[in-house]
Amino acid sequence: MYTPQPPPPAPMAHAAPRPTKFAGLAWTGLILGIVGVVGSPIIFFNNLTAVVAGVGLVLGVIALFGSKKILAAIGVVLCVLAVVFTVIAQGAAVKELNEKFGLPETDKKASGQTYAVGETHRGTAVDITVADPKAFTTSEYAAPVQKAKATSFQVTVVNHSDKPWSAAMLVVQATTGNTSAEQVFDTEAGLGGAPSQDILPGKELTFRVGFVDAPGDVTIQVGSVTDEKVYFVQKR
Repeated sequence: MYTPQPPPPAPMAHAAPRPTKFAGLAWTGLILGIVGVVGSPIIFFNNLTAVVAGVGLVLGVIALFGSKKILAAIGVVLCVLAVVFTVIAQGAAVKELNEKFGLPETDKKASGQTYAVGETHRGTAVDITVADPKAFTTSEYAAPVQKAKATSFQVTVVNHSDKPWSAAMLVVQATTGNTSAEQVFDTEAGLGGAPSQDILPGKELTFRVGFVDAPGDVTIQVGSVTDEKVYFVQKR
């Protein structure tokens, strides 16, 4: 007697592969981080690789929200290290150049620094000192105000570069408290404004500037049409 055989079991369906999210960004961030780290010691070229690492950092951060979190995290770390290594390498290169060409660093303050009246700013081309404050009363021929209380300061500029430096590049302004201080022009007090002649290498120029008094500390800003701007403060 024929016994029907049961049908063969149906083949088991394979589970669909889990979709990946931002995997491409994770791999890209990792590769850009490696490029950034490898290129960081190479001066000039590391400017480009630092930018590349910056792009990789952005992509890696986005990829952290995807399926390749560990890969993305490694890429982010490498990109950050690439930028840090580049900054260190460039700082060391600048220091080496300064030492090679004899440029002082320890006694130089950067543009934008604040000094007390009587101190000296050592710039890239000139040294600037604001000192010797003297109170006086403006004459009847002074501008913008007459018979007013004012203070004058001595400005000294020393050219330590190897080329003539024009004093016409200087701009001297002041504030008293939180308000702009009016500059005094008074020939009887020797106040004719900033000079405009050239200062030869190794030479210095001294002149006086004056400002109308007002309550508060006096801050004198000495700048130039180049990149240097420093401040001298007289506490009251």
